[in-house]
Amino acid sequence: MNIFDKALNTIGLVRKAATLALASAVADVDPFLLWSQSRKVGIDKAMTTYNGWVYACVRSIAEEIAKQRFRLFQVNKDGVHEEIFDHEILDLLEGVNPYQTGYDLKYLTASHLELTGNTYWLLDGVKSETDIPKAIFLLSPKYTSPIPAKLPEFIKGYKYSINGETQTFKPYEILHFKYPDPNDPYQGIGTVQAIMDWIQTDNFANDVNLNYFRNGARLGGVLSSETAITDAQMKVLRASFENLYKGAGNAYRVAVLPKGVKYDEASSTPKDMDFANMQAVMRDKILSGFRVPKTILGSSESETNRATAETANYVFAARTIKPKMELIVQQLNEFLVPRFGENLYLDFSDPVPEDRAQRIEEMKAATGQQPVMSINEAREEYFGLDGVDKGDSVMTDFSKVPLGAPKPKVAKRFSKKNTEPEKKPSTRFAKNHKARKGISEEIAKRLTESLDVQNKKLEELKTKKVKDITELSHEEYAIFYKAFAIRVGPYEKLHADRVRTFNDDQRKEVIKNIQKLKSYKAVSTSDIFNKQEWLGIMIDFSSPIMRELYQEEAKQAGSLVGFDNFRMTPEVRQSLDHSIELMADSYNETTLGLLKDTLDQGLSEGMSLPELTDKINAVYDYSNEVRAGQVARTEVFRIANDSTKEAWKQSGVVKSIKWYTAEDDSVCEWCDSMDGKTIDIEDDFFDKGDEVTGTGGSTLPITYDSVGSPPLHVSCRCYTQPEDISIE
Repeated sequence: MNIFDKALNTIGLVRKAATLALASAVADVDPFLLWSQSRKVGIDKAMTTYNGWVYACVRSIAEEIAKQRFRLFQVNKDGVHEEIFDHEILDLLEGVNPYQTGYDLKYLTASHLELTGNTYWLLDGVKSETDIPKAIFLLSPKYTSPIPAKLPEFIKGYKYSINGETQTFKPYEILHFKYPDPNDPYQGIGTVQAIMDWIQTDNFANDVNLNYFRNGARLGGVLSSETAITDAQMKVLRASFENLYKGAGNAYRVAVLPKGVKYDEASSTPKDMDFANMQAVMRDKILSGFRVPKTILGSSESETNRATAETANYVFAARTIKPKMELIVQQLNEFLVPRFGENLYLDFSDPVPEDRAQRIEEMKAATGQQPVMSINEAREEYFGLDGVDKGDSVMTDFSKVPLGAPKPKVAKRFSKKNTEPEKKPSTRFAKNHKARKGISEEIAKRLTESLDVQNKKLEELKTKKVKDITELSHEEYAIFYKAFAIRVGPYEKLHADRVRTFNDDQRKEVIKNIQKLKSYKAVSTSDIFNKQEWLGIMIDFSSPIMRELYQEEAKQAGSLVGFDNFRMTPEVRQSLDHSIELMADSYNETTLGLLKDTLDQGLSEGMSLPELTDKINAVYDYSNEVRAGQVARTEVFRIANDSTKEAWKQSGVVKSIKWYTAEDDSVCEWCDSMDGKTIDIEDDFFDKGDEVTGTGGSTLPITYDSVGSPPLHVSCRCYTQPEDISIE
């Protein structure tokens, strides 16, 4: 399996033999097409699956969550848990922001969790972990993602990208709720993402049934003639037959066919294929995935009585709603409530209905079948009536001997009767907040100290004589490499975001073009999109980014050897433009290859237009998740390294350079073999057509362009170091 096949696997495709030659040719010219292991369904895909049984289940859960009321408690000095009914945190959770209510917030939070496993609250107006937010805004998980960091920092922040604009937020500005994913410590996994196979199977069955009725309540048939007829006659015969008998409105009409022509039914009926049973099975699987009983949705094969309904309500509340509310409340107690003061915590009214029949049986067993309530208590509790004389005594039902008056009532933590042991949450949330704040301060201190040390070392190294730079060890030169990587990071992020916006715009045009096709037998690349037009678009948004990067890195490289007169000569501009054009051409060529192969396979399998659209979306989802980041990193490092070499060349003092490879576990065997390799400043490390032999013996063909400086391959992070410097 070559690299192209592996890429196709990530979007659920397997190529047929007929497409191998085309795909191999595309793979050979594309340096950005790398395999990515299959993973959970993308967030975009999950968000669009909000229909059918998914909609019914998500809505049932979200409505129930939205009805739950937050309750605020304060632990007093004497250890008493007192409920507070008027507090600014309760106002915030109900008022939320000028555009949404507390109901909206809880409803959408639950919906996002079910669909994608993630929901993000933006705490507006906070500048630190202790600030009280002025409002809460819900961010769509479709546009929001965490920015990972090395431990112990874990997360640097969150980015929110929409309409080509990207905002970055600090960790303390975002409350991230998630259904934990064992395979991803940074993002959760939604119910929809986990059961997508069941959902798609149900959708496919619905599509088949829909087409069954569209085609006259039949799965299709064959018109045959005993005499030879021309193609034109056959087309007329077929069109006439479909016009008269196709469609649900024409079902069961009597057919009159020309002499010698007969109609034979093809395949089998939906009843033969047992669609009803299959759909029932898939429905039950989907409902079990969401943990929503059929009765909750108003669906049941058998008659539902009160006992069945009450059991369903109990199971739904206990197994579905309550655990989700616990997750939400715990997150709020850890990261929001401590901002409003110590010894506070949120809770919620238990949504699990009381099993009154069971409770009555328990009371009977505990009291030996004797009365436990006075007449006056019963009158007040059940009928709202005033008490009567001598009605406060609890009497036995045999001798009528008074057992004594009820003891004074003791205020309970909850307003409801004591149907469960009284919960006494600890004040650990405030303690955790203090500990977490201390950890955060320690991390920030260590990061600041580390940065200060690096800056100090960098300044010390810059004071060395020009010739001394060449004498730095690999470890000493690492400070320059790290500074280089930090400087180019924002350019990499900016370019990746622009590529994703480019992908989304191109996606819309491709879907629009496919809908215009008159024939669905085969697709040419010109049918998909105009390559030259999109090539120009990519060059236009890439050029300003890369030109700024080129000039900035040239200045940095020049200062390293005491040179401050870098010039963007016509030759330099031409070389830069060539690199940008090559990148844009390769990226769009690969996209065309992926789309054509995807569409050809779909058409050969008789896929409908909606199915083809899903396949197109899968290609662009893959491009957004994988290829955008790859092309951004590769090209940013390429341009930055090219400008470094050009600045050293213009300085006139750098005579040769050597390959510098980061010393970590991510270094591939080809870059590992290149570490320390030296060339003349005017030469290239490799010409196009050469091969690189790795430390493990495998070879990497150089098919993209000559390699005058890193990168060597996609996502390569290598750098260069002056080797021979002469000021003569």
